[in-house]
Amino acid sequence: MPERNSPAAQVDQDDLVGTTLFGDYIIKKKLGEGGMGAVYLAENPAIGQRIAVKVLHGHAARNEELVKRFNREAQAIARLSHPNIIRVFIFGRTPEGMLYLAMEFVEGQQLRDMMEAGSKIDELRAIGIMRQVLHTLSEAHEIGIVHRDLKPDNIMLTKFRGADDYVKVLDFGIAKVKEPDGKQQQKLTQAGVVYGTPEYLSPEQAQAKELDGRSDLYSLGVILYEMMTGDVPFKSNTAVAVLASHVYDAPKPPSKVGKRPVHPKMERIILKALEKDPKNRYANAMEFLADLETLESELSSETAVRTTVLDPRQLALVLDVARTNAARRGASAAGATPGSASSTSIPSMAKRNTPPAISGSVGAVKGAGTPIAAQAGVNPTVLYIIVAGLAVLSLLLLGLVWVLYQKSGTPPPVGTP
Repeated sequence: MPERNSPAAQVDQDDLVGTTLFGDYIIKKKLGEGGMGAVYLAENPAIGQRIAVKVLHGHAARNEELVKRFNREAQAIARLSHPNIIRVFIFGRTPEGMLYLAMEFVEGQQLRDMMEAGSKIDELRAIGIMRQVLHTLSEAHEIGIVHRDLKPDNIMLTKFRGADDYVKVLDFGIAKVKEPDGKQQQKLTQAGVVYGTPEYLSPEQAQAKELDGRSDLYSLGVILYEMMTGDVPFKSNTAVAVLASHVYDAPKPPSKVGKRPVHPKMERIILKALEKDPKNRYANAMEFLADLETLESELSSETAVRTTVLDPRQLALVLDVARTNAARRGASAAGATPGSASSTSIPSMAKRNTPPAISGSVGAVKGAGTPIAAQAGVNPTVLYIIVAGLAVLSLLLLGLVWVLYQKSGTPPPVGTP
């Protein structure tokens, strides 16, 4: 295999730090390790590029099934183009027999680490994370790839162009992949054998049944449950008991588990994703996302600005409303026919990129681009002026009658104000 300063590398060697790959990439450190292999950070010093290199241990490289799984991961990722999926650069085997997978290096933290660190994940933040994962799954499911091992450990959060919580979905090692011609790939699981992480498996996966994309949506429902409550719906000291709970037990409502309140609509979304029968779950990732985004709009409107301090977009809206009211009053003063001002509206609202909802003295605007029309009939301000004028006139007439009475000594006629 690759060159090393020390004696020739051995395939079974656990530590590859210092090894040179592809002629220019030097393995700098080990990022993580499991029973099958390890992941290393490699860097090309000439251009400053860093990549992650996943390798199989020597004993795993001699296991035909593990080799096929490793190949499957590379094939699955290579077929997906979504930006929220780790990119694969190089895949192959060295002359010495070591299997490797060189892919994009992402510097960030796992969703698992963030939750265990006690970081606050409110509903809006959770929806932002879920949106990216659901878009990723939508692409995967459309071309026949089912992840089968979704869990917080396989969702990486990083920063991208100033945005926090940018998602990268990892580890398609046990993905179910359909060939481009529509045929199913050769099964790598034995009959009755369950693969995956027990706490996040769907009921059908726990029973080693045939799977489709709705199995991933169940796993994502478990993750969302955990983000909202801080715990998974089912846990036990044994994996068998956890799997049995997925199949037979109803999850406790999130609102009765966590310390923080859970919005009733969020609870309904989670429980729908956790339905035992796939037919009762969301049909696809976009349907799941649609409900989350409806809730997101509602939560966003509840947190809209409600003070007298307005941002520039809101200020422009207020000025437009003021101009409309002034034009309406001018039309009334010129003797416009009743109701003629009712067609006055604010033009080009969509171009102003106004927020979806604005509270304040000008009322509420629901949706950018919605015209605001005046109420039909007389302007309330004009009506108040007319009533006040009549009251003043009545007082003047009453005073005049009283003066005439004092001068003539004749009582005023009945009915005189």
